[in-house]
Amino acid sequence: MALRPRALAAAAAALVLPLLVGPATTATATAHRPTATAHKPGEAACTPFTSRVAVAEGARADQRISGTLCTPRGPRATTVHLLVHGGTYDRGYWTVRGRGGGPSYMEAATAAGHAALAFDRLGSGTSSAPHSSRYTDTTHELVTLQLIRTLRERGYRKVVLVGHSFGATVARMVAAKHPDAVDGLVLTGEGAPPNNASFEQMLGLYMPAGQHPLLAGRRLDDGYLALRTGGKADWFYHRGSAEPRVLLHDELTTEPGVYPTDPAYGDVALNRHIRVPVLVVVGQDDRLICGGQGTDCSSTDSLKAAAAPLYGPRAKLEALAVPATGHSLNMHRTAAVWYAYAQDWTKRRVDDGS
Repeated sequence: MALRPRALAAAAAALVLPLLVGPATTATATAHRPTATAHKPGEAACTPFTSRVAVAEGARADQRISGTLCTPRGPRATTVHLLVHGGTYDRGYWTVRGRGGGPSYMEAATAAGHAALAFDRLGSGTSSAPHSSRYTDTTHELVTLQLIRTLRERGYRKVVLVGHSFGATVARMVAAKHPDAVDGLVLTGEGAPPNNASFEQMLGLYMPAGQHPLLAGRRLDDGYLALRTGGKADWFYHRGSAEPRVLLHDELTTEPGVYPTDPAYGDVALNRHIRVPVLVVVGQDDRLICGGQGTDCSSTDSLKAAAAPLYGPRAKLEALAVPATGHSLNMHRTAAVWYAYAQDWTKRRVDDGS
């Protein structure tokens, strides 16, 4: 896919707005700037969320995290899903509708009686973008922990971390290093042995965000990286089950990121310290996980067999291989399959504690 100017990105956003924004929020597809909405009977209440955070232990909380908090109708939810997006995305990953008519992940969670907080990681969306030199290898973990504490202070008894790709790596490290911080862990596009050869090829497509045509206006330093346009279509999708308009919008709304420099970050040996239930969800056509020296994703059973040695018994590991689906699960027509499973899993493993 050839590079397109920013004007085409705006046009594409307008074209696909009905697919990308659910009725629970009035956020625009490009900026994801949520506002409180008027609600019809049966709709969730979604409001803006902001929090001041520190980038390192002992530092001042001088950075802002922006997000959207959705709560279900009826009795107050006691369980909240904290949604950590992956690289190239912002919080809009969790409000996208991979299939016309939805639902988005946020809608599925609130329909099941769970609250959900989707936030922009530092450097993404409308959250602060500090100079990359201020990041440490654990900054994203630290920010996530601060948000967990905020949610606990707001009265949520149980917090489930739901991560995608790099966001799942962050979630996994939080659960491993801080075993009492969360009550459940959902890892998507991660959590099983990766196809390292494919990862190396894909990582070669990253460039300084300041040189990216869609991001140059943000004036980010060279520590911020972005995936070249065309990379998502090649690496994150099973094209046969993706709406062409969703794919186009995805290519034209990329996000920058700052990533840990330690090559050992995310060491799976730490998984043995995870003491909460774990659900691993992978698309059967995820080129970054499946095949080669990675995972056999041909069935849910084979996915679970590959992932199981990475976890201890307290993880009570469950897995789901989603057919005809690539790395970015939420962007596919099949997304509702894993949404439903994740909500049922939350009720069984977290709400009921079984």
